[in-house]
Formats: sequence, structure tokens, C-alpha cells
Amino acid sequence: QVKADTVSLAKKLEALEVSKLKILGENLGGCSAEELNCLEVNIEKSLRTIRGKKTQVLEQQIANLKEKERMLLKDNEDLRGKQRDLEASLVVPALNCVTPLQPRGQLAPEQEPVPSDEDVETELYIGLPGVRCSNRRSGQAK
Repeated sequence: QVKADTVSLAKKLEALEVSKLKILGENLGGCSAEELNCLEVNIEKSLRTIRGKKTQVLEQQIANLKEKERMLLKDNEDLRGKQRDLEASLVVPALNCVTPLQPRGQLAPEQEPVPSDEDVETELYIGLPGVRCSNRRSGQAK
């Protein structure tokens, strides 16, 4: 019984190997037209199955990418809202520092003209205020 099972399995294995070679397009010289048509039908069925699976995988990837896009757009909108809130909070303190408007014709206290009888120094000095006087005098002495 075991020997018969072994022989039967060996024949099935050989038939599967021949079938595999035929599907791969090898050793087709001994096939009849009917066997070739049968192979063609089997290959077309396999291709439809493969194409269907490929389509399903691609549609799933598209759905995942659309979901990701939707989430990114939502995150983007949230960040824009936070940015507007931050900009608004930065503008409010700046508005509090603005000096009040003066009626036409009147100058604000800091814009009043300097009396002409005062002497205004117009020279440009580079450096600390206390140092410029000593450097100026030392520069004249040399």
C-alpha cells in the first residue's frame, strides 16, 4: 500500500512538473491544439485573478493616500489657525503701544520743534560716549 502511494505521488509530482513547464511556455512541441487552448484559458483566468488582485491593492493604496491627504489638510488648517492666533496675539500688544492721534495742526509732545537758540551737535562719533571725548583730545594731541 505504501509503495503504491509513493508511486502515485511520484506520478502526480511528475504531472505537476510537466504542467508547470507548459504554463511557463516550455516543452509545448508535444501538445495538441486542444491542450494549447486549455493552457491559454487557464493562463487567461490566472491573469484575470492577478489583475483583479492588483487593482484591489492599488485601490486600497489610493484610499489610504486620500485619507492621509485629508488628515494632512486638516492638520494644515489647524496650524494656519494657530498661526493666525499667534499673529493676532502679537499685534494686540503692539497696538497698545501706539501713541494716541493728535488733532490736525497740533504736534505730539515728542514732535515739538527744538528751539533754535540751542546748540545742536551734528558730528558723528563711533564708540562709547565717554570714550569719544578722550580719543578726540588724544587724537588732536598727536
